[in-house]
Amino acid sequence: MTEKGEGCRQYYQSVYERNHPGISKGRALDECLHHFLDQRPAGKKLSALERAQGLSRASFWLDQDALAQSELASLALGRVLHFDNAVSTELLLYLASRNPEVLKWAIRYSKLFMRVTSPLWIALRAGLVGDEWEVFFAVCDRLLDQLKPFDELIDHAEKQLERLSLLELFSYLSVLAYEAVIDDASADRYGKQWQVYNRIILRKLQVCPEADFRLTETRLGRSLKHHLSPILFPESFSTDLAKCRENLEWLAVLVAATQERIDYEGSIDWFCFDPECRYQLEPGESVIYNESNARTEQWQRTERKGDLLWHYWMNRAVQAFIDSGMAEQTIGSRENHELNQLAYIKAMRSELQLQQIYGLGDRVSLDDGTQVQLHHVLLASELTSAFFQSQYIQPFQRHLHDSGVLTQALSRLALEGLLSGENRFPMTWSQEDEKIRRIKDWTVSEEYPQGSSDAAKAILKFWTSDLKVLSQQLRRQPGVPAPRLYEQPFYKIGRYSFQFPWVVAQQNNLTAAINNLRRVNARRADVQEETHRVELVLADSLRQRGFAVEVGYRPAPTSEEDAGEVDLICHRDGIVLLLEVKSGYIRSTKHEVWLHRTNTLRKAAWQLRRKQVAVRCALMNDQDLRARLGYHGKQPEADLRSWIVDTSIELDGQSVDGFRVVSREALEVILRDEKQLLRPIDQLDEKSWVSLFPDGFTARRLISIVESDELWRGIC
Repeated sequence: MTEKGEGCRQYYQSVYERNHPGISKGRALDECLHHFLDQRPAGKKLSALERAQGLSRASFWLDQDALAQSELASLALGRVLHFDNAVSTELLLYLASRNPEVLKWAIRYSKLFMRVTSPLWIALRAGLVGDEWEVFFAVCDRLLDQLKPFDELIDHAEKQLERLSLLELFSYLSVLAYEAVIDDASADRYGKQWQVYNRIILRKLQVCPEADFRLTETRLGRSLKHHLSPILFPESFSTDLAKCRENLEWLAVLVAATQERIDYEGSIDWFCFDPECRYQLEPGESVIYNESNARTEQWQRTERKGDLLWHYWMNRAVQAFIDSGMAEQTIGSRENHELNQLAYIKAMRSELQLQQIYGLGDRVSLDDGTQVQLHHVLLASELTSAFFQSQYIQPFQRHLHDSGVLTQALSRLALEGLLSGENRFPMTWSQEDEKIRRIKDWTVSEEYPQGSSDAAKAILKFWTSDLKVLSQQLRRQPGVPAPRLYEQPFYKIGRYSFQFPWVVAQQNNLTAAINNLRRVNARRADVQEETHRVELVLADSLRQRGFAVEVGYRPAPTSEEDAGEVDLICHRDGIVLLLEVKSGYIRSTKHEVWLHRTNTLRKAAWQLRRKQVAVRCALMNDQDLRARLGYHGKQPEADLRSWIVDTSIELDGQSVDGFRVVSREALEVILRDEKQLLRPIDQLDEKSWVSLFPDGFTARRLISIVESDELWRGIC
């Protein structure tokens, strides 16, 4: 171990020993492990490996009782197991004999069993014996065995298609993908399909040559002539038809194998991250199963909450649309008016949500310093979706209904486009100037009565994924967050911008915008300002309900620690609310939710526990704070409630380390007393309006609604 590693060991040991006299061994150990999980001790010159080495050599790992009482031991050890040289095999074998469940969950959390050539894994398999460990290893093997046939099939299919350029792969993929829009499929089905296509494209980007991005008009024409046109117009391009059909068949194999692979990855994630998941080796039975349906029901309830909140924001947007006077105007052509009107309402919905919940301002700044109106960014995406829905998807579905053959329906759609001078191929492309010209009309405003080319260019950049840049990033850093198909649905190859109608017409543009801003571009300069604005907007909502609110209060540090800045302290009716506010992106998998819980929200709860102590002390001793809050109480411990307010909905109503998590959106509905707006718009009437505060708003009633989940009662 290095000198820095030894320094980390001493740090963790001292944190544990400092806390142990006052609290239980398990709590003291968890306090220490919070430091490790939050990358403490801090310092740019300290590596994650050195922290892991230091932690693994602390003496508390030999204390069976401390580990048994700890809630974070497996999680922290799982982080250590990401490295092959951070922990000794001897210590792991010792843990296996004293605290086997701690080690098993650490292996599951770290997915160590998937690194089959890891010296650590090989040593554990050689050193651990007995029926329990044999079953555990066999289950791990069984889960990996399920992946092998699909990996072999994927490798074989990719070899058959490796001669295809990136553009040629797009051509075939765009044809196959129309199978997903044969009818109005569910968003979940689209999501699964796009996940497959996304995986295939990202794998291609990791290996395609630089020449694939030097796309000229000649190369584009030649590629379409030899790969896409023969499928759409077989009579005119019969020479290449057999090879094209073979490529299409191999791509279908690749899609199916990738889908199966992703499904089985989901089973592995279930085994690794679901606390309800148990395992067994019984003839004829699945090797993994849930002890109860609690987590599944939780996930389903989260989906229902998401649907209800969709109605909520749409209802607010419809009212805002009516209030703006636009309901009386014809938007675009008469035949497209209804779709365009819906696009405007959706854009207003997204703008409301992004500003109220996620702290966005009126403008979005790009990484080059360019600014563009948020409304125009959102409107452009909604109008693009409406255009592709009316001009591509709906005509295709009609043609498919008439012919019953997918390629014939696509052929007829493309032919209609050629006859009218428009591109109606399964994928679209144009140069930047043409895209900007089309988008410009959507930027008309008081500031730009004729629209703005600069604004249109900024909108295009916001929604564009430069595939050459992404390819280079994936080669250098395979783990870099890559935009999903819908998060940046314009794909730049050379001078050309490509789009897939089957993505753009069906995507959730709000989710796309949030994840573009908060997942793909999480390091934007504006993020810190936006997250602070989330706190300010919430503070204003609480003030409107009669709370005195202190934003960003910093308790005086003690000799032992600095609790840091407190997001919100709110007082009304003798009750004090302490709120830790977190703002992130929209998660689409259970693994992402698990990461959010064990990283962001675990840290929030840890911070809240420390801040709670500091605020109780301040409420007794800081007379200025008491005056600003109007608090006159003598027992802050009895008067104080502490919540984590999270922009995500996934953990709403749950508890993390003893602290209630409340969705910022749920809090918005409660504070505005608008439960009735969670209904579909055609079910709204005066009879549906029942106040959450029939006897008037009080802090105690607010707490009761939040902590009893009353908002969702009877509807979720």
